[in-house]
Amino acid sequence: MYEDRAPESVWLPKRRWRNLKPVWEARHTGRAESEALGSLLHEGLVVRAAFDRLRAFEVGTGRERWTWHVPGRDVLAAMSDEVVDGVGLLAHWPDVHNGQKQAGVTALDLTSGEALWTVPRALDELRHHDSRLRPGTVALSGARAMVATGTAVAALDVRTGRQAWVMQHGRDQDVRIGAAGERLVVVTRHEGTATVRAVSVADGRVRWKRSPAVDGPVAHVRLVCADPLLLAVEGEGRRGANCLLRLDADGNTVTEFGSADDGAVIVPHAPWRLDHGQRWTGWAGDTLVTFVDSPAYEHLSRLAGFSLSTGRHLWTSERGWGIGALAFQRGHVVTLRHYEHEVEDHVEWRCKVRVLDPADGREVARRRLRVTQDEPYAMHLQGERLLWVSKRSAPLAPPVKAYDWR
Repeated sequence: MYEDRAPESVWLPKRRWRNLKPVWEARHTGRAESEALGSLLHEGLVVRAAFDRLRAFEVGTGRERWTWHVPGRDVLAAMSDEVVDGVGLLAHWPDVHNGQKQAGVTALDLTSGEALWTVPRALDELRHHDSRLRPGTVALSGARAMVATGTAVAALDVRTGRQAWVMQHGRDQDVRIGAAGERLVVVTRHEGTATVRAVSVADGRVRWKRSPAVDGPVAHVRLVCADPLLLAVEGEGRRGANCLLRLDADGNTVTEFGSADDGAVIVPHAPWRLDHGQRWTGWAGDTLVTFVDSPAYEHLSRLAGFSLSTGRHLWTSERGWGIGALAFQRGHVVTLRHYEHEVEDHVEWRCKVRVLDPADGREVARRRLRVTQDEPYAMHLQGERLLWVSKRSAPLAPPVKAYDWR
């Protein structure tokens, strides 16, 4: 995961700043302004999702390959992290509630932009008031497309949309799912206790069920990743524990990540870590990379590395504040920071990209991107190309632009 075939010369240390200009900028279309809700990279295409459409652009040229419009008056509610045989999974529900319980689930061919099927599902139990996508609602693995609801997880045939099995989980809260091979991980919360289930993708049988022990009641729990199996736990109240847990193949807790050596605490759900709901945790080799708080400044965060196998704190980067996008490439950590810089009587927008060695947090390469006011939503890397997905798409703010790392 996160690996790429870029030549080694891309990552050679060059200590001086180099200013990179965009090699292409995609054209804005549609509404006057459109906020990004999700993005992914697939087979030479970068896909940007907004509430009413998905647009795919060719990595090489920036040419728009296809646009898929969310059906009817629905808005995009969720999309899968996984792409299986060129297919992605989406959930969408009515823009205005009005007591409607039916939502739609669509399997989308990401090469052509054609919908393979759309089926109705009752997803009202998971409806939330946030305009962002709801993570952990849909997942893909093999021949199955899985959808979580407030009472069950349903598996559909990925090619036809026909229901294959249903697994009931009761009225648990915070339902999140993620797939890894033949295993579906289902994470729920009920009355202050988190529960993790490993479910067979093939037939829906529960292989094991565990309730990880944490210090005090659980207020929120999120599935960070299914492989390795990582949970983000937020404790209830001021004494509640905030931590990341790594579970083994049998659901046993093998590592707990709670704080750095200087006492800085991991805060799993603080929105100022990485904005827009983007993933704020990743890994390279045996190093888990995440954000910890700053003891001196409540709303500033720092990037830190921990051993995945032992939980030991390895390093903390004081340059972690202000990071707007995080990516992993060829075993390295790549950070992007977009910020204002005052020059005499005016303000300039600048952007710095740093490549870090995950073993010790040491900077091994850096670049400066020539940017405007538009903020980054996500960053993708393919070969020597860095793809910037803009948070906002408007007439003067391209939805996607590309830079060549050189």
